[in-house]
Amino acid sequence: MRTSSKHLHRFNPGHETAVGVGQANYTPDAASRRMAEDLETLPLWYADSGDSVWITHNEGADQYLDSLPLFLRPDVRLLTADALCRMPADIDGPLLATPWGLSPDVLAAFDRLRRRGAPLIVPAWSDALRTLTHRQTAALCLERVLSRLPELPRLAVPTFCTSLNEIEDYMTTCQPPLLLKTPFSCSGRGLLTIENASITDPERRWIEGALRRWGSVSIEPRLDKTADFALEFHSDGHGSVTYAGLSVFDTHPRGAFSCALLGHPDTLRRQLPDILHGPLFDRLCTAVADTLRDVLGRVYSGFLGVDMLTYRTTEGTTAVYPFIELNLRYTMGLVACSLSRRLVHPDAVGRLTIARCVAPGDALRAHQADVRHLPAHFADGRLRAGYLSLVPVAPATLFRAFVEIS
Repeated sequence: MRTSSKHLHRFNPGHETAVGVGQANYTPDAASRRMAEDLETLPLWYADSGDSVWITHNEGADQYLDSLPLFLRPDVRLLTADALCRMPADIDGPLLATPWGLSPDVLAAFDRLRRRGAPLIVPAWSDALRTLTHRQTAALCLERVLSRLPELPRLAVPTFCTSLNEIEDYMTTCQPPLLLKTPFSCSGRGLLTIENASITDPERRWIEGALRRWGSVSIEPRLDKTADFALEFHSDGHGSVTYAGLSVFDTHPRGAFSCALLGHPDTLRRQLPDILHGPLFDRLCTAVADTLRDVLGRVYSGFLGVDMLTYRTTEGTTAVYPFIELNLRYTMGLVACSLSRRLVHPDAVGRLTIARCVAPGDALRAHQADVRHLPAHFADGRLRAGYLSLVPVAPATLFRAFVEIS
């Protein structure tokens, strides 16, 4: 599924907003910058053997690698910009710039590195990727998947509104609660739930601000969710889209990723609601892969994830919403799939957690407590029980990424 070139990874969360802005000099918000800084070594756990990770700070990174058992250390290099610019081009050949998510700003950063002498191949930005990242593409894919799966209940496909009046008109035809989304957002960002039949002043201000910035918002009924899951894929850019794994995860109340289940694929399948234990799961995988192949198979090259959920219908039965979000990037679900294959013992079940702490020092104290109370135990070169941090944790750290196996 991968090219023959070695990859240079870069963790750039929140890339959807950067795609929407579309500027090479875009500056992410403070939370995204901090998350990128604290979790910049996370690609260690999904990069292929021989790949590299571009990090900004190497303080603590080497010590973190030294703290891992030898049999667990990924065969991946952590390199600063200066180290990359000193790298001879003839060692492994040029590295393929591979960010968490493609966006004009991160590609511009890679290109500046290339001009300084780093041996890099930097993909060109395509405006077609901006179109694919817009939520209208996910809505289109939802319609196509539903047409391929006639056994699923019909759903209200998101409607895109360009004015407050259009939103108010929609609300006369659909009962709350309603969910509004900005067109370039993910992980719980850019969402607004309207609980009542009339728009409150704070809701009005949110809508007017979103319309000024993005030109439109989507609106749809909020479903009675019972479970979150995602299907992960890889597109080679030449028309082939292949299934890459299942992610079963939890979210915070506002929609941000919280944790993902780790374990054997059969174990993950059993965690899904009963409706997906039969042939529907395979039909769903095929319908989504075929839809992705039609929509982006010759435009996008790389990994991607499709968020889905199950929900309770008004009749009290469980149904599947087969296409909520299209994530044209690496995802925490893909990280979880990689960890399940490489790190977690086949007989174990655990969780990948992304946690945000309020104040400096909180993350380090929590990390130290987990190390004491949940010591790591290994069997057959894999984590069998306990706690393992996936990134260095320092006094100033706010974001953590870790695995727990009970």
